[in-house]
Amino acid sequence: MKKYAISKPEAVALMIGPILALGFFLLEPGGVLIDSKDSTDHMGKVTAFVENSALSHVVALVVPFALVLALYGFAGLHRVIDKNDLFDGLARLGIVSLIIGGVGWIMVQGLAHVMANTDLGSESEVSAALSLYSVDVGLTLISSLAVSLGLVAFSLGVAMEEDAGIHRILALVITVVSLVSVVALIIGHSQANETMVAIGRACYFPWVFWMVLLGARLLNPDAANAPVIAGED
Repeated sequence: MKKYAISKPEAVALMIGPILALGFFLLEPGGVLIDSKDSTDHMGKVTAFVENSALSHVVALVVPFALVLALYGFAGLHRVIDKNDLFDGLARLGIVSLIIGGVGWIMVQGLAHVMANTDLGSESEVSAALSLYSVDVGLTLISSLAVSLGLVAFSLGVAMEEDAGIHRILALVITVVSLVSVVALIIGHSQANETMVAIGRACYFPWVFWMVLLGARLLNPDAANAPVIAGED
């Protein structure tokens, strides 16, 4: 029996969920690709949601689904990592933090549905939407910090359990990338620094790459390059 092997659906979810979430995150109006706005331009962000309301609703439906898939994969990892050493403990702590941050990101998408329905000709609705967007910003910041710190702990825990080689190096790289994300988030949002906000967003790409790689390895726990958490009794 493979004591630490997660199920194939969980491994596949760990691969598909992050890719899908990142892809649709890039399509979010007012964000990176569509009608891009400065992160401090709250009115511009709300206007982008409204003027691209159909896309806003699609993104706000798909991203939560994708995040649920990713969280399903991580929950599978949490269930099967049952060693009692320091590094597996770090990995479990990281997964809990990732789940908390992921739930926060899902809640943010709920706010997007409401903002996309704003009547820009109504002063009261615009005011309410701007208030909602302020909540969106705060919730996004805290959730992103939770995800970043979770990945610091999880990747460090995995790295210390890996054999020396490329997979340990990759896990340590993700640890560094996640620390960069934490710093970028704090500076970017506290000082309205768009460069740091962009750096924080750029961290998503190596995260997704690593999650896909980890999921692919977990699909075949008997392979020679399978991670430690897929080892045998």
